[in-house]
Amino acid sequence: MPKYQILFDTVRAEQKFTVDIDDDETLDAVLDEILFELRERGDYLKGDGQPQVVWNGQSLDFASPLTGQGVRPNDILRVSTIVLNG
Repeated sequence: MPKYQILFDTVRAEQKFTVDIDDDETLDAVLDEILFELRERGDYLKGDGQPQVVWNGQSLDFASPLTGQGVRPNDILRVSTIVLNG
């Protein structure tokens, strides 16, 4: 199972974790569980809004597998929140 480095922008500080995500899994399928584990450790994303995952300067599509978006194992992903107008 591929491992990815994920940096979370939390209220305390930036937190770095290594996360396993299968090649065919999407962020829709795994992000809620990853954020739950983050909260279990006492960390919460900074800000109000929807989670956003950025790799290489671009926001990733939650419905597509990471590999289909060009992300490779050990790449660094950044998770923060974004407020959507609407």
